[in-house]
Amino acid sequence: MPSAAFHPPSRPALILLDTDMATDCDDAGAMAVLHALADSGETEIRAIVVNNKDAASAGTVAAINAFYGRGEIPVGIYQGDTVGITAGPFVQTLAADSRLYGHAIRSRSEIPSAISVYRKTLAALGDGLGVIVSIGHLNNLHDLLHSSPDEHSPLSGLELIRQKVAHVVMMGGDYPAGREHNFFARGSDTVTATVLETWPTPILFSGYTLGLAVKTGPGLTALPVDHPVRRAYAMHGCEPLKNGRPSWDQTAVLAAVRGPAPFWNLSPAGRNHAAPDGSNRWEADERAPHAYLVENAPPENAAAEIEALMLAAGTSRNP
Repeated sequence: MPSAAFHPPSRPALILLDTDMATDCDDAGAMAVLHALADSGETEIRAIVVNNKDAASAGTVAAINAFYGRGEIPVGIYQGDTVGITAGPFVQTLAADSRLYGHAIRSRSEIPSAISVYRKTLAALGDGLGVIVSIGHLNNLHDLLHSSPDEHSPLSGLELIRQKVAHVVMMGGDYPAGREHNFFARGSDTVTATVLETWPTPILFSGYTLGLAVKTGPGLTALPVDHPVRRAYAMHGCEPLKNGRPSWDQTAVLAAVRGPAPFWNLSPAGRNHAAPDGSNRWEADERAPHAYLVENAPPENAAAEIEALMLAAGTSRNP
């Protein structure tokens, strides 16, 4: 049953984050939540890969990792050209501030490929099982599925996923049906259907409408002005430090580490289908490996917990 499949298989949960980090500050907010959960011992961040094609996206990931004292986390980036965009202003700014955050800025050709980082990290898990948190497009997951044996593992991508991934928690789609950005935008519609139909482990979906009501951001004004997550929110055009911003990506991170309770329940089991235009529809099937989050408490409750985590590690760990 899905209710058993989506609890983290180990404590701490072994997380591999897959982010677009392109234009929306909730990716930075999700990284803040993940680092706070690592600080509390609830998770280990084993790798972060970027599914956008702009090197600045990986630079911002590296900046945030360095700020939180985890500059050693492997970072990989999508090496193709069919999915993604030039990253937005806050991403370009944070990636460029290497003297402030102590991270290296490199061209995309010098950053390891997302697939190499995925395969190396999964192969090194030993007896553990990883949980992939997808908060962007599915191109990296698609390429991992179709990857070949390499120096990291003699297994195909499909075999490696079956052996080393417990499940995926994915921010994408809308439920029971809709059309959401991660599944259709920036060329991602070319890979979404394939991933949803062929991925071999359970997938838990956090949908657009669920995250829309979970507003966070104003509390970040308590952070130092040079805090990278505060800066990400300050530079977003919707003024989330004043108005709040939906916490789409943070919901997926929190559910991946702690499970759905107490803020959400799981839907009955089913199968998520994607059309060629990236829209999705839900088909109930008690034998299928998919489920989605269903609201179980006022969204303000989840927002309060998420914002508290975003604030939990508010100062730099660097000397």
